[in-house]
Amino acid sequence: MYQKQMYVALLGISVCVAPFLLPLIPKIGAYAQAEKYKAEIALKKANLKTSEEFERDRIEQRAKTSDALYQAGVMPTTRTLRVTNYIDNHKRNPRPDTTIFQDDELVDVFDATGRCIGRIEEGQWKWKYYYHALCRGVQNIQPVRRNK
Repeated sequence: MYQKQMYVALLGISVCVAPFLLPLIPKIGAYAQAEKYKAEIALKKANLKTSEEFERDRIEQRAKTSDALYQAGVMPTTRTLRVTNYIDNHKRNPRPDTTIFQDDELVDVFDATGRCIGRIEEGQWKWKYYYHALCRGVQNIQPVRRNK
C-alpha cells in the first residue's frame, strides 16, 4: 500500500547520499590496488630472503667440501674444458694449456659451439684431426650464448 511512497523516499535518500559515496568509489579501487602492491612487495622480500639463505647455505657447503678435500690432499678433477675463443677448424689446432691438469686426469675439450675437438690425456693434448677416433661417443655440450 505504501510501496510507491517508500520507493520515492529511498530515491530521495540516495540522491542526498550520492555526493558523499560517489567520490569513494575510485578511492576504494586505489586502496585495493595499493594493498595488492604491498602484498606483492612483501612476497618478493620473503622470496629474496629465502634465496639469500639458500645461497649462503650453498656457499657454506662448498666451503666445507673444499676444506675437506684440502685436508685429505685430494684435488678436484675437471671432466670437461670449453675453449671459448675457438670454433672447430681442421686447419688450426687450438692447443689448450695442459699444465693446469693432473697427469691422471682425462679431460674432454670442446669448442665454443659445444663440439668435441679433442682430449687431454696424461697431461698431453690430443687433437681429433690427428687422433681420428677420439671424439666418437663423446656427447656434445650446450653452446655458449652471450648477451650483448
